[in-house]
Amino acid sequence: MSFVIRKRTILILVFAFILVLSVYLMFLGNFPRVVYEKQIDSVDLEKVSISPSDENQAVPVIKNLEKDFFIEYKLERDRLRGQEADYLRELINNPNASAESKEKAQQELIALSQKVEKEMIVENLIKAKGFEDAVIFFSDDHVNVVIKTDGLLQKDIAQITDIVTKTAGVSVDKITIIERK
Repeated sequence: MSFVIRKRTILILVFAFILVLSVYLMFLGNFPRVVYEKQIDSVDLEKVSISPSDENQAVPVIKNLEKDFFIEYKLERDRLRGQEADYLRELINNPNASAESKEKAQQELIALSQKVEKEMIVENLIKAKGFEDAVIFFSDDHVNVVIKTDGLLQKDIAQITDIVTKTAGVSVDKITIIERK
């Protein structure tokens, strides 16, 4: 009878170990990475330029050269996407282009428009959750999310991760969240 108890105890310990190990492995790679950028102080934001008030004396003029990262990035992204879309449309409408290249250009144009739509949806959903602004960077298998915030709480990270995984179809371990003021 004592042999049966030992065997049962060993089985219970083995199953408990397997349970703990499986829970650990499940959570091991299942959290988004959050990157905390170095906070920029006023010295970094201001650049001193010299403006001569008269010919022999230079007076430093302090200019705040900080530009809104989110606005600048979105404008540049739209400009580049517009150029790419124009190039693809020219290729599609070119009578000298082969049918195969036209078909490929059409598929790329559709993929580009789907990517733009997905980015816009994710960015707007994040803003709808109360964040001031967001920019999404989609790569082949990874998503970077830059959030304009003074600090993220764990629930904020969970909300952002939930939006990206549901909308973009990317697994949690492929998401990087970056805070930016």
